[in-house]
Amino acid sequence: MTAEEEAAVGGPATNRFGVAAPFGRLFFTWLVTIAFLSSAVTWALRLGLQGTESYFLIRQDLPVLGLMLLIVWALGALTSATPIAAGLSLRAMRGLVLALAALVAIAGVVGVQVVFGGYTLSLDEFMANFDAHIFASGQLLAKTPAAWRDYVPALQPMFTLPVPDHAYWASSYLPVNAALRALALSVHAEALVNPLLSAFSVVAVWAIARRLWPEGPGLALIAAALLASSAQLILMGMTAYAMPPHLAFNLAWLWLFLRGGRFGRLGAAVVGFLAMGIHQLIFHPLFAGPFVLQLWLDRRWTEAAFYTAAYGVFALFWIAYWPLAMTLTGVGLSGVHTTGPTLFFGIVRQLFGSVTVDNLGQMAQSLVRFVTWQNPLTTPLAIVGAFAAWRAGGPLRPLVLGVLLTLLVMLVIEPTQVHGWGYRYMHGFLGSVCLIAAWTWARLTDALAPEGRARAMNALALACAFSLVVLGPLRAWQAWSYVRPYARADAQIQSAKSDVVIIDHDSDILFDMGTVTRNDPLLLRPPKVMALAAMNAAGVRRLCASGLRIEVFNGRDAAADGVDVVHNPTPGRYAATLRALMMQLKCGAPVG
Repeated sequence: MTAEEEAAVGGPATNRFGVAAPFGRLFFTWLVTIAFLSSAVTWALRLGLQGTESYFLIRQDLPVLGLMLLIVWALGALTSATPIAAGLSLRAMRGLVLALAALVAIAGVVGVQVVFGGYTLSLDEFMANFDAHIFASGQLLAKTPAAWRDYVPALQPMFTLPVPDHAYWASSYLPVNAALRALALSVHAEALVNPLLSAFSVVAVWAIARRLWPEGPGLALIAAALLASSAQLILMGMTAYAMPPHLAFNLAWLWLFLRGGRFGRLGAAVVGFLAMGIHQLIFHPLFAGPFVLQLWLDRRWTEAAFYTAAYGVFALFWIAYWPLAMTLTGVGLSGVHTTGPTLFFGIVRQLFGSVTVDNLGQMAQSLVRFVTWQNPLTTPLAIVGAFAAWRAGGPLRPLVLGVLLTLLVMLVIEPTQVHGWGYRYMHGFLGSVCLIAAWTWARLTDALAPEGRARAMNALALACAFSLVVLGPLRAWQAWSYVRPYARADAQIQSAKSDVVIIDHDSDILFDMGTVTRNDPLLLRPPKVMALAAMNAAGVRRLCASGLRIEVFNGRDAAADGVDVVHNPTPGRYAATLRALMMQLKCGAPVG
């Protein structure tokens, strides 16, 4: 370690707080982090922020935040110096990385059913599978039967593409994540997609670290172990979210980028093109952009120009994707103006129009969620080493910049994620955080005596084991406990013997209608599920006069299933009018 590096990470590690080095410094970092986040969260709660994020904060994350501090202190105070994690050969390290990747994959596959029961809680997940079924049927957009076109806004009130006359429908997300799931669906293996991508990410971090630090295979093992022991990585692998693909594609891109040469550049371009189209345009450029910027700063003109031009073309293509898909489907040029640049910049204006002082409090809640879903050592190591990594330059600086840029952009446009296991908007940067943390670990332990290094490595191994054996199952249980009532409600609705189930969510008891307003994109199977708040009086009259058997699922039904509900002091007048109209028409029996 150079004198400059030593100063940057705080000088030689010494015993602090009664624990062995480097855990005193990591313990202190956790103290500062907790104090900062607790102050921000307290302010947020005083502002009256409520909802799903606050529920997760209070019920799931704050108890674990204190546990993290205790774990780091215990690791430094109680760990033996007997070398239990030293002397591994390179071959043994490779085997261990593959074993960790296999563990992540197996946990993900099992968790799809055991933890989530095959149910997709969030609309982001549901819409990925929605589009996947459309693609698997050989279509880019699903044609809506004429009888149901007027009801499309009620059949799926959010995240759908604006298509004239509702002649077709699909989600408003870009298609690569759904296309991956469609390919797996064709062989009945959709449950394997995110577990395998998460497992690939563990191997990819190892490969990247080996390229960054060829003389230090131990660093690569640490990076892979920190990532594999992240509860966020494992739990998100059980879902249909687009974030595991983002992480896998980012890491594949980085490996190819670092490899360089013609193969590396062309491979990175192909991966970058696909990564931009996973679901939202913004995420991959925040990862890759700092590396391209560093090329310009390093005066590597040819490579910088190549990547800049490539990403410019990619951005133009993906912005134009929906007009192209609609044209190929036969929607007609008259409807294309509602998508493409108009849709893209409309979304941008909407996001920036939502910026308020509340964003700081919401982001604080998200950051608590992020730090408490990682290995107990990952957060303090990444924080301690961030400045040193920046000063060290090379690939470390873009890794740090990508994380900082993403936090800043999300603070401005979307500080709250609503649902998610960990902070999913940062999921594509888990590899970056773990690489920085592994590099910091080496900086903090290289100067220790052999006995101190052995003690520290033992503690690191125990932290990974504790994260996998205790924190991972704890988080899985928390997710299962939260999701189970929603899955029960969804199963009750989907198994109804009626033709239509109307979701009445905005009465005296308010609940999240998006978790249960779910339909087959091809509209082949009953019941059709509709949100009352997205209907109109004419549609209600027409539906009630159709002769179809209609049932209603409301807030009281949701509460009976154990769904998280809120007593609503000011129910919506519009929904109340439609509800009264249905009563007048004697339309709609209780579900079940």
